[in-house]
Amino acid sequence: MENLTETELAEIDALVGLPETTPEGGDLVDAADLSEWLGLTPNRVSALAREGVLPRTPDKLFPLKAAVRSYADHARAGATGRRVDSELAAEKLRAAKATAEKLEIQNAKARGELLDGKQVANEWRSIITDLRAAVLAVPSRVAGRMGLDRATTAALDSEIRDSMETIADDH
Repeated sequence: MENLTETELAEIDALVGLPETTPEGGDLVDAADLSEWLGLTPNRVSALAREGVLPRTPDKLFPLKAAVRSYADHARAGATGRRVDSELAAEKLRAAKATAEKLEIQNAKARGELLDGKQVANEWRSIITDLRAAVLAVPSRVAGRMGLDRATTAALDSEIRDSMETIADDH
C-alpha cells in the first residue's frame, strides 16, 4: 500500500465508499500544520475546532483554505466585539474615576481638609457685616474723643462710606 499514489488511493476509497480525503476547500492539514499557518498553538487550533470555529474532518484534519477563511471571519468578528468592549471599558474607566474623585472629596471632608462652600460664604458674610459696622462707627468714636464738630464728623463719615462703596464696586 505504501507504493500507491494518491490518485490510486482515492480510487480505492471511491470503490469502497469512503469519502474523498481532499475536500473542495484544498489540501488537508493537521492541527500542527494549521497552527503554523494561523500563528497559533496546536492546542488552540484543536480548541477552535471543538468550538465549531474551524471546520475539521472526522479524522481530525483541516481543509486548509476553509480553515484559514473561517479563522479570518472569527478574528474579524472578535475585533468588532473588542471595539464595542473598548467603548464599554472607557465608560467603566470614566465611572471609576468619578467614583474615586467622590470618595476623595468625602475623605477630605471627614479629615476637615475641605469645607462646605455655603458655610464658608455665610461665615465671610458675617465677618464682612461686623467689619462694616466697626468701620462705620469710626467717625462718631473719633469725634467723641477729639471733640470734632458735626461738619467734620459728617465729612469723615462720607469719605469712609465712599471708600467702602469703591471697594464694593471693584469686586
